[in-house]
Formats: sequence, structure tokens, C-alpha cells
Amino acid sequence: MIGFAVQTVGTAIALWLTALIYPQISFGPNAGIGGVLVVAIVVGLANALIKPILKILSFPLSLMTLGLSALIVNAVLLLGVAWVTKELKVAFEVGGFPDKGFSVDAIVAAVVGAVILSVVSLLIGRLPFLKTSR
Repeated sequence: MIGFAVQTVGTAIALWLTALIYPQISFGPNAGIGGVLVVAIVVGLANALIKPILKILSFPLSLMTLGLSALIVNAVLLLGVAWVTKELKVAFEVGGFPDKGFSVDAIVAAVVGAVILSVVSLLIGRLPFLKTSR
């Protein structure tokens, strides 16, 4: 349970930093720590429940693209998180999605945001106070 809490805090920090770095990902003008934590929990659940299924389904494409399809899987998950959090009444947008609808801008923002989020998460995961013993 402590591992999940630490992972959620790390994800929340990574999401917040990603939103600061890349303006196409935003939490809205009144974003508080509660909203960021809700988005982090949704990201954690999506990574635990949906990502493995998407990775299996995209395996042939992953072989053909030498793993670059993982960017698309992460972008799809990011767009899915934006949609779910809107349903939960939490302000989180990726390239204007879901409020402005599905567009090329949303897809590009999701791919770029997924790359930035992955790099930031990797760096945050290296911090000693976010390590959990297994």
C-alpha cells in the first residue's frame, strides 16, 4: 500500500512538472493538489489495467516499428486519462482534448506529452526519497 502511495505521489509530481514544461497539457486555472492526485491515480490505474492489454494488442506493430509504437500506446492512455478525468469533473486537458474535441493538435500534444511525461517520470523515479523496498 505504501508503494502505491509513493508511486502515486511520484506520478503526480511528474504530471505537474510535465504541465509546467509543456503548455498543451494543463490542469486548468483552479488546479489544486487534489485534482493532480486524482489524475495521478487515474494514470496509475490505466497503467496497471489498460496498458498491458494495449501492449499485447500492439505487439505486431511494435515489432515492425522497433518499439516506437509504445509512444502511441502512451499517447492513447494520456488521452484516455483526459477523458476519464473530465467525467470525474477534474480539469485535465491534453491539447484541448476533451473540451475542444478530438483533433490533430490533441494527438500531437498527447505524443509529445507522453514523451515528456516518460522522461520526467524516469528522472523522478531516480530520486532517493521515492524509492520503495520490495
